[in-house]
Amino acid sequence: MEIPLEVNKEARVLSGKHLESGNVALAEGAIAAGLHGYFGYPITPSSTIMEHMAKRLPKVGGAFMQAEDELASIISTIGCSWTRRKAMTATSGPGFSLMQEGIGLAVFTETPLVLVNVMRGGPSTGLPTYPAQQELMQAHFGSHGDYLVPTLAPASVQECFNMAIEAFNASEALRAPVFILSDQVLSTLKERYDIPQPDALEIIDRAKPGEKLSWKGETISDILVPPMNCFGEERKAFGTGLSHDETGHVNLSADTYEALMNRLKEKILTYSHLLPTPERHRISDADLVVVAYGSTARSVKYAVNKARKKGLRVGMFRLKTIWPFPEEELREVGKDREILVVEMSQGQLIWPVERFLYKKVAHLPYIRGEIPPPSRILNEIEQLLGGKRS
Repeated sequence: MEIPLEVNKEARVLSGKHLESGNVALAEGAIAAGLHGYFGYPITPSSTIMEHMAKRLPKVGGAFMQAEDELASIISTIGCSWTRRKAMTATSGPGFSLMQEGIGLAVFTETPLVLVNVMRGGPSTGLPTYPAQQELMQAHFGSHGDYLVPTLAPASVQECFNMAIEAFNASEALRAPVFILSDQVLSTLKERYDIPQPDALEIIDRAKPGEKLSWKGETISDILVPPMNCFGEERKAFGTGLSHDETGHVNLSADTYEALMNRLKEKILTYSHLLPTPERHRISDADLVVVAYGSTARSVKYAVNKARKKGLRVGMFRLKTIWPFPEEELREVGKDREILVVEMSQGQLIWPVERFLYKKVAHLPYIRGEIPPPSRILNEIEQLLGGKRS
């Protein structure tokens, strides 16, 4: 399959206002970011990303391939990226599980790519057409070994578009895979979203050896993020899943392995402030802060606003980047306040919240195949605040 190095820049960005689903917005954001190759396998509720890519991507000079399974999808995505082309795949729960070994390879070979996981209820086949938030930990610890993958979490159709571009920029700047954790609600939800003119978008392309790469005004360190020699170019390219030095040559010494592992982590942490920052909604005078992310946060915000009308001092802290976890920001808002964690999981978000706040917090786990109703969240807020009213 021949994939052009340049996508059609005039045709790729459909500027203006659109009424579409979150999955379509994710696809359009990726195309606007300069996507060259999409490799995927159909699985509910991510399939409409693949269907849209099959129609749109070839029209702008990119390439689409339906792989035989999720293992082939992630490996093909890695291979495409090593030809200096932007690559992406998307999946849902069971497919995300199958991709974990490939994800580990992408991390260790420092392969830029974007992987969208549209979450649904699990384990196993679970609830294929209903939402959940049960892969938060898998995004961090799914593959074997120590690693850290930047993980973004949109909560609206507009953010699906915006974060697709942010994910590609982060993957290029950090030379790393980047995850987007969406969910079934956002996959089918239709909202208006706006696509800016092409010249208003910040799009980062792959830096060649010797080039300096800038991301949001910061020059990226070539010590933390070494240049990437790609296959088929003048300079030799080395990629291996074995321990290696910064040039990609195999080196199994203890010093080399330790330095590599530390650098892979440090490059993500050093530039984590450039990833999407948390939303703070009505926090300044809050006695209680509700922590949430993704489509769950939509219900939380509604409940918080309802509670405010009743005189309850409550706010919302919404995570836009899950990993690296915004621990300092969380401590700033949660140190002297009551905390309520709301999630579509039995307890994956509450684990890092309690870990970084060093205290027990209230918890509303909701695993009924739907986003938690605002009335249920409001009831929890009222019970926790009791007589505390402004």
